[in-house]
Amino acid sequence: MPVNTISKTGTGSSSIYAVDYFRNPVNIGIQAVLSGVATYTVEYTLDDILDPAFVASSATWTGATADLTGASASKNGLLTVPCRGIRITIASGSGSVVATICQAGIG
Repeated sequence: MPVNTISKTGTGSSSIYAVDYFRNPVNIGIQAVLSGVATYTVEYTLDDILDPAFVASSATWTGATADLTGASASKNGLLTVPCRGIRITIASGSGSVVATICQAGIG
């Protein structure tokens, strides 16, 4: 089961973690650790992030879980939606967020 991290410091969005959306069932554990002060959301998209025409700013992004949407402390959650990408967006503050992503399921 692969474990990966993405991170973001300051406002804006992180790089995108590519989800293996063929795994069944979809079980993605996310642990977001905040250092400093920031308000952030861990988001997912159903858009094809591997499409050469993909533009992250034009994609549709949704908060991964209620706890990981508009968060201002370290949080964790479980994502069971078969999505294609996950990222962190910091709306305000100068802190940093590191999200550890652990995806289970049979691929």
